[in-house]
Amino acid sequence: MKSESLATETSGDLLTPLSSFVGRVDEMVEASRLLRGTRLLTLTGTAGTGKTRLALEVARKEQRGGRQAIVVVELGACAGPESVASRVFAALHGRIDADTLFAEAKGPGVKLSGWLVVIDNCEHVIGECGLLVGRLLARYPGLQILATSREALRIPGETVYPVNGLPLPDPDGRPSAGEYLRSDAVRLFADRARAVVPDFALTQENAADTGAVCERLGGLPLPIELAAQLIRTFSVAELRKRLDDPLSLLVGGWRTASTRHRSWRAALTWSYDLLKPMEQLLFRRLSVFPGGFGVDAAVAVVTDEVPASSVPGLLTALESKSVIRSPAGLGREVAGAGRFHMLEPVRCYAHQQLRDLHEEEQAYEGLTRWLAALVSPLWRTGIASRETVRTAGAELANLRHALEGPTADDDERRLLLVGGLVTLETDPDPEAVTDTTRLVHGALRAAKPEARYRSIALEAAAMLAARRGAHREALHTMQEAVDRERASAPSPLLCRLLLRLSLLKEHAGDRSGALEDLTASVRAGEQLADEPTFAVCVGHLARHELVRGEPASAARLIDRALPAVPAVPPEWQCDIMHVAGALAVECDDLSTAERYFTAPLRSPAKRPGDAAGLIEGLAVVAVRRFQFERGLHLISAAEEMAESVTCGLRSHPWWRQRVEAARAAGINGLTSRADRELALGRSLRPDEVVAYALGDAPAAPPARDEARHGPLSPRQWAVAALLIQGLTNRQIASRIHVSVRTVETHVRNIRGTLGLRSRSHIAAWAAQAQQ
Repeated sequence: MKSESLATETSGDLLTPLSSFVGRVDEMVEASRLLRGTRLLTLTGTAGTGKTRLALEVARKEQRGGRQAIVVVELGACAGPESVASRVFAALHGRIDADTLFAEAKGPGVKLSGWLVVIDNCEHVIGECGLLVGRLLARYPGLQILATSREALRIPGETVYPVNGLPLPDPDGRPSAGEYLRSDAVRLFADRARAVVPDFALTQENAADTGAVCERLGGLPLPIELAAQLIRTFSVAELRKRLDDPLSLLVGGWRTASTRHRSWRAALTWSYDLLKPMEQLLFRRLSVFPGGFGVDAAVAVVTDEVPASSVPGLLTALESKSVIRSPAGLGREVAGAGRFHMLEPVRCYAHQQLRDLHEEEQAYEGLTRWLAALVSPLWRTGIASRETVRTAGAELANLRHALEGPTADDDERRLLLVGGLVTLETDPDPEAVTDTTRLVHGALRAAKPEARYRSIALEAAAMLAARRGAHREALHTMQEAVDRERASAPSPLLCRLLLRLSLLKEHAGDRSGALEDLTASVRAGEQLADEPTFAVCVGHLARHELVRGEPASAARLIDRALPAVPAVPPEWQCDIMHVAGALAVECDDLSTAERYFTAPLRSPAKRPGDAAGLIEGLAVVAVRRFQFERGLHLISAAEEMAESVTCGLRSHPWWRQRVEAARAAGINGLTSRADRELALGRSLRPDEVVAYALGDAPAAPPARDEARHGPLSPRQWAVAALLIQGLTNRQIASRIHVSVRTVETHVRNIRGTLGLRSRSHIAAWAAQAQQ
């Protein structure tokens, strides 16, 4: 049946590709596997994600496997039910017609055994398409259908396979062109760029910019291809800068493409126009959340127009239509239950719609009101609870966006928001510190002197000054905040401000002044019955007692602090546990010391400087147990993690003497091998150090055995080694202290690099490589 070997409704052979197919190895394998077990497979995904191309590649694979017939039906131009049916019937070359399909079956009829019908772009005629497909499958048992749509057909027997963007560059990969080329998104960009500029090549100079372009475009093939065509006009660095307005930039689609695929704006408008009015409203308002959002956040930005009870259903509808993504759709764990995200290039379109309809004021008022309520415990309490820090910490990107948005400069809630931003954004890079300082000082200048949140913003300004190394400015600003709060009744906020002032004075060498403020803070915390704040203050007071040679007094204080530690956020918990561990070491209780040093390291929110002190503690424990190699590994690794020592126990000569004594003992114990072990410790990345310190990685990390891991990066090898143990992505993420999404990216890249099809194949390869 030569005429049936390839049947297609449209002119031209849709199964003959005109461009290369890049990546999608895992998706091809998985879609083909699913197709073997279902009669209806629907590929879903947002605009530009490559559903059509993947479906055609799967169909081509089926054709090579000996399918009797492959039929492709393109529904993009369909205007209604009759058009849908007529296109499908025409594509089937008269083998069936409406009378045959809709009449009651009186005999076996045409079986269409071995036929695969690819129905492309069903979303705008989803109801009619679903009914027709349901009847086809019921009437012709030998028929299989592969559909593409931005939402599922929702008929019995359907298997839905979400198609996401292409894998992005390894978040923790080494900054080389070779590493970037492990990413399918980067390889697609490079391939399409060479089509317009034949001598284009990914180099060490443009690799980072190329990766950033792909990241900004969410790994979506359509906008990546549109961006790559601009290489004739712009360098990759220039292209990266211009992506702040992707809708105006990405307009040069192929002439052979459908109208909706000739620009990024057209592709998104196609999806937007299919939404109902209330869905469009929520879609626009959600564009003020670059960091993702939960149901409560969504309610906050539509509270005046949409009943709160309707918002979960609207979110579900938007997720089903592939314009927002749920955690399940992202294939990764995100902070907060039921948290949704919008891909950045999609959010840009939604935000443009928000501006065009003059809804920015309502949306940003809802965002500001909601964020202010979220971070208000920073004003009402001393040391915010771990739950408050965890919940508010998920909104860092949204906090910054709200402060950069059109909120009135004199809105005093901005003082509260900048306080939340600085408290939650620990140890940012220098550029971020400068940018945040601008926001804080801008809020202070615009607010009235008597604004109720002014002390919060002054505290933030002092913290930023300390991070910049401007310690005199930090001390002066924190003192101003304390003086303001002292004019009122004692409060948890005053307790925290006194504690921070004490730490700044200690760094400045004013230990008596530091102890005076700390003692006042302890008294205030005890009077207010604020257990977390009291615990932190008592922990620091115990540190003072320990270093001045009063271990018994320090032990009594630490015993008062420890019961409240579970409620203390990681930033402060590390300080308490470091003191507790050091005290146990001083008492030669090494098992207890190890337990205290280890517990906070499992928190993903710890800062490098805090982790460094705890790891030094574990190094001291190791040396006192005559584990010299481990001790030297940890000592040198801790130095690399946080070279600067500012305040707290780690900065005190008392502690430095004990660490240096451990180093000397380890060097004496290993003699000629000591330099090698110190160098090995310095070569470890922070996450490897933590995994090693916790006992989750070997003493000589396989990531450093270059001959062993061959084509894999050090991090990829670490993931592969853990796959041998049968761990899930979430368990691996916990072990190596990265996100689930990062692990997922590693697994995808490993499969592509090694040409393997499954996790079990990777595990088998890694097990053999370890032998």
